[in-house]
Amino acid sequence: MKTTSQLLDTDADGISIGRTEFNCETVRPIPLAYVVVLICQQGSAEWDVNFNPYKMEKDDFFVFAEDTVACFKSRSDDFLCNYYLVSRSIAAEIADGLPTSLFIYLSRSPFFRQDRRFLPYQVAWEQQAEAIQKQCTTHKRAMIVNHFRNFFLCICERVGDFGTVESSDFSRPEAICWSFWELVLKNHKCQRSVEFYADRLHVTSYYLSQLTKRFFGDSPKALIDRQVVLEIKKQLAQRGKSVQEIAEDLRFADASYLGKYFKRHAGVGMTDYRSRIKN
Repeated sequence: MKTTSQLLDTDADGISIGRTEFNCETVRPIPLAYVVVLICQQGSAEWDVNFNPYKMEKDDFFVFAEDTVACFKSRSDDFLCNYYLVSRSIAAEIADGLPTSLFIYLSRSPFFRQDRRFLPYQVAWEQQAEAIQKQCTTHKRAMIVNHFRNFFLCICERVGDFGTVESSDFSRPEAICWSFWELVLKNHKCQRSVEFYADRLHVTSYYLSQLTKRFFGDSPKALIDRQVVLEIKKQLAQRGKSVQEIAEDLRFADASYLGKYFKRHAGVGMTDYRSRIKN
């Protein structure tokens, strides 16, 4: 079992699943993986999360991001929870296609009480997540991505209307960051320069970089490139679509430049990647 100081490391698949009693004291925020889901199995615990107090009980759960300030305060003798740690690379794949409003909501409301309507799904989801982690090999990554995406879609279903979140009174820096991300989702196929997005937001590239590093933990260029790589992967999965066609679709100068770009960011060549997903 992991202790409170170990909610950080994922395995080679980009995810780690296990159980913890949180049986060590901590006075500092817990170091976290890029995304952490904690689901209480029994007992109760007191937390301070982003400077707000929470009491966690059976079937309640948290969704933490890497920059969440999470302090574990105390626990009942029988407290036990399951943890799901997700790395940055696989989190990007999970997030692809999910509404931006969900992430805004989670950044402000990371705690969920037990909901009897969704509890059967939550229990089944945990069982299936464990089975995928232990038993699957060939298609494990794709199954994990889809499984976690379904979990977050279930949160969307549970919460319902995010409109009140989107109309909240954000600080200007925070609003700029979320507007930047919306622009990336809409324009990444044809625009990869930070300057394009900075101009649209009426800020300098330097200022935009300071904001995204503060709120998202990454530079604007890294966020843009990550979304472009996800798009390349999706198009490589389409049978019959040539590398040249992908290059044209994503506004690369030629197939060679696209190949170098993909290998630099994905760590694998396009031909090798395509072979892997076919097998």
